[in-house]
Amino acid sequence: MKVDYQPVSYSEVFFREPESQADQNRMMSIVTTGEKNGYYVDIFRSRKVEGGDKMHDYFYHNMGQTMNLTAADGSNLSLQPTEELAFAGAHIYAYSYLFDKKSAETSKDIKTTFTIQMPDEDNISMNMWMKGAPERKVFSALSPMTEGLSRIPDMPYAIKEQPTLTFVARQQGEAWNRPFVAVYEPSSVKEPGCISSVTFPEVKSDVAGSHVGICIQQKEGRVDRIISSDDAGHLCKSGEMTVQAAYALWGNKQGDDCIFFLGGGTLLRTPHVEISSLTVTDVVLVYKEGVWKYAASTPCKVRMNGKEYNLLPGHDLRKL
Repeated sequence: MKVDYQPVSYSEVFFREPESQADQNRMMSIVTTGEKNGYYVDIFRSRKVEGGDKMHDYFYHNMGQTMNLTAADGSNLSLQPTEELAFAGAHIYAYSYLFDKKSAETSKDIKTTFTIQMPDEDNISMNMWMKGAPERKVFSALSPMTEGLSRIPDMPYAIKEQPTLTFVARQQGEAWNRPFVAVYEPSSVKEPGCISSVTFPEVKSDVAGSHVGICIQQKEGRVDRIISSDDAGHLCKSGEMTVQAAYALWGNKQGDDCIFFLGGGTLLRTPHVEISSLTVTDVVLVYKEGVWKYAASTPCKVRMNGKEYNLLPGHDLRKL
């Protein structure tokens, strides 16, 4: 029996960091674009409760022997050796374990590639695109080897002999209205990645807040547009997409392969499709091979092609 997959999943977590008294919001998503393809979205917001933010850091570790950090357009960032990211800089003691640190100050979007060199030469990479921001620094560094992974048999290289590749982004001041926004896609030599570019279009709203736009262009023609807000009640617009939601996605491949996802919200509107609900809901609506299917957490409405459909709640994809 064939079981339909859920093409989009997401989680949103709120946390008050006790030592710095910083409110933090983490929105993470997995977007499946095919049987073997997909990508991850990570949006991290952070700010001190009482203001006076000095800085906020974003860390990412990955397996591999090489790490390549450049601007998203491929230009060199001219990373320079640095003594920042240390306990002596009034940070947590764990920073003192970082070494071979290099940094660059840049507001550009960046791309980082972590690569595992495989014995069969089918090298595996994790590709990361990150939105740039004013007063932003990026770092490449090494951390101590990852002890837990060294116990796994048949690893492609000697984990105990290889430091852990580390990326750090540092935002001066608050990182709530200038959050850390990243897209990750794994790939290999035999199974190349599907993403050709990631950009971060402006999001407009009549209400001030942390509003994020992402546009993911894929090599086979599909374009995914994403909007995320720190307040699901804010009406946000980017291009031809209008939403009231914590997270919303509109994917389109020349009209014959479409997906609409409304996460934690009440409205997703595009030129041809509108999803609306009286209460906060999660809805996925997909069109593939001439068939519309949907799943919804609460009753809601879909308007398209001059018709209105009432969606019933259910976790499994069903025909519209």
